[in-house]
Amino acid sequence: MDLVSVSRLGFLWWNTGLTPPVIKLKATSEDREFAVAQITDMRRVLDFGILGLCEVQTSDLDAIMDGLDDPNLRVIDKTDRSGKQKFDIALIYDETRVTHVESCSFVERFGKHKFKLGEMMTFVTTGTNVVVRVVLSHWPSRRTLHEKDPNRTRLGSLLCDSLAKVREDPETFLVLMGDYNDDPCSPSLSEYLLATRDRELAKRDHRFFYNPFWRWLGESLPSPVATDGSSICGTHYYRGGDHTEWFTYDQIIFTSAFLNRPDVVLEEELTQIVVTPELAARLRSRNVCDHFPVTSTVKFRMRAPS
Repeated sequence: MDLVSVSRLGFLWWNTGLTPPVIKLKATSEDREFAVAQITDMRRVLDFGILGLCEVQTSDLDAIMDGLDDPNLRVIDKTDRSGKQKFDIALIYDETRVTHVESCSFVERFGKHKFKLGEMMTFVTTGTNVVVRVVLSHWPSRRTLHEKDPNRTRLGSLLCDSLAKVREDPETFLVLMGDYNDDPCSPSLSEYLLATRDRELAKRDHRFFYNPFWRWLGESLPSPVATDGSSICGTHYYRGGDHTEWFTYDQIIFTSAFLNRPDVVLEEELTQIVVTPELAARLRSRNVCDHFPVTSTVKFRMRAPS
């Protein structure tokens, strides 16, 4: 029997900049309204089913949920600003598309350091009953943990180890989303997390993740097509960069099951950086918002009735 497409599940990740762990610029009511408007537009255009957010707190999430005004959306608030270490991650999901089953945190100690590796939420898809696990991460900035610091690579190896038991089954559907404050080519991700650019390697060896955001390390548009400044070359803009002002820190990464199963398919052509004129203007204006969102889509198929 032939497989027919029955549903799609859109994943979206955004570092909003509203409430970072270390306050840089204090977000205003206008900043919050802007973020709510952008998420509302992305909900309308991209129709996401799972939205991961960071640099938020509970009051930001309340404003976002009020602005979205969608009875199908639910929020998982993993923020916590009560202790010395700040947690700023949350997830919003569409309960008509997935059912939330459970959550757990990956926080590991190494010597005197405590590492926030990620938050994992487990869902079951509506209709197709596929178990999908989503891990949201916001790793330390390079200002607090330098790119040459060995603890940066340790983040990748510790997360890889933490997920090893979950990934024992090669058909595990696991999606990693986050602001890693490292590029896809950084050792923490490419060598220690094993998030490869090599699709065929990931298909053959389920120990590797597949990271389609390697493709977004360079200019998004070729010259001379982009002569108006519309091309970007990353998800995060930092005017003070030594060698570049752009960094591809925000990524969505997949286990090999999305590449090998005919019934659950990564639609890689829909994996992209979400750029709007309003966001592009904000990124270049030293505003609290300095990251573009990223998105990807998975298609679910079932056998057609005979």
